[in-house]
Amino acid sequence: MNKTRNNSKQREEVLKVLRASKAHPSAREIHEQVKPKIPGIALGTVYRNIKVCREDGTVASVGVVNNEERFDGVIEPHPHAVCTRCSKIIDVQKLPIAAAMRLGSFVVDARRTIFYGICADCQRKTNNRLVHLLRSRLDNNN
Repeated sequence: MNKTRNNSKQREEVLKVLRASKAHPSAREIHEQVKPKIPGIALGTVYRNIKVCREDGTVASVGVVNNEERFDGVIEPHPHAVCTRCSKIIDVQKLPIAAAMRLGSFVVDARRTIFYGICADCQRKTNNRLVHLLRSRLDNNN
C-alpha cells in the first residue's frame, strides 16, 4: 500500500531551493538556504524531507562529493561532471538517452554517469598561476 504524504512548508522550501539551484547542493547547503525562510528548521528535518522527496521521485542524488551527498532537482536522467579540484558539479548535455542504449544483449533502462576532471574555472586559475610563476622567474633572471 502506497503512503500518501502531505506536502509540508519545509518540503516545499527544500524542493524550491533544489529546483532553483544549478550547483547540486548538499543537505547542509540546502539547510543554509532554507533557514532564513524557516528559522526553526533543523538540519535533520532537511535530511528527512530530502529522503521523502527521493522516495517520491521528485529529487535525485548525484552522489557523494567531498564526503557529502549532493542532490539535483532535475530528476530526468542526465550525466554530471565533477571537478576534482573545487568539487563543482556541472550538468552534461547531449549524451545518448539511456533507454536507447544497448550493451550487447543487455538493454539499459537507467544509468548514472559521472565524469571527473578539472572545470574551466580551475583550469584558468592554474594557467594564471603558471603565467605568474613564469613571469616572476623571467624577471628574477634579468
